[in-house]
Amino acid sequence: MLNKRLLTVSDSVIRGEAAADIGADHGLLALFLLEKGIVPWVIASEVKEGPFERLRQAVEKSTFYERIELRLGNGLEVLQPGEVATVIVAGMGGDNIAEILSRKWSHSASYRKFIFQPMSKTEVLRRELSQQGWPILEEKLLEEQQRIYLILSSCPGDIPYELTPLELDLGPIILRCDNPLKKRFLVDSLRKYRRVYQGLLQSKGIIQANSLEEYEKKIKTLEEIIHAS
Repeated sequence: MLNKRLLTVSDSVIRGEAAADIGADHGLLALFLLEKGIVPWVIASEVKEGPFERLRQAVEKSTFYERIELRLGNGLEVLQPGEVATVIVAGMGGDNIAEILSRKWSHSASYRKFIFQPMSKTEVLRRELSQQGWPILEEKLLEEQQRIYLILSSCPGDIPYELTPLELDLGPIILRCDNPLKKRFLVDSLRKYRRVYQGLLQSKGIIQANSLEEYEKKIKTLEEIIHAS
């Protein structure tokens, strides 16, 4: 059975067309997509020999192994341009995901949709997407084992746009949405901002006035949003 994160990822996959799972772990998502008839064919990859061997063993036990192609390699380098409709990159830091995309934007842009589940540094990923002109299509919050996770999807574009510091950190769609987890997510984020702000004030080094001002603005704006909601 898939965990809640992977189930949420599967909801955003383009139906009826091939998908790729980059960093597929034990192949649970790939197998689920085939079992439920969401896609006809999946490419599943891992970057290192050990995880790739575990993936191979797991897939070979499945009745769907003939419709999963396993590839060993780094990021999107395992794919031919336009080979699949949906590319899934889950369980990595947002900075790592951004680095994978930016190795060759023309290659990345050959796929129709990307689904990301960043574990950290989502602001780095959103900044890369906005600077490249890739629109953010969805931002979903979900809770699993008392932790809130983000699922973010995007597609190729060529019109750069700007995001505010708060939108980079927390997400433009999340800030506008009515997700049941939104208030808790924002309150948790406000606590983190306040801790960072206090740390800057108490720093024995040279205080960066710009950083203090930035966090003051984030805290004030986020307080207003939480109060309004």
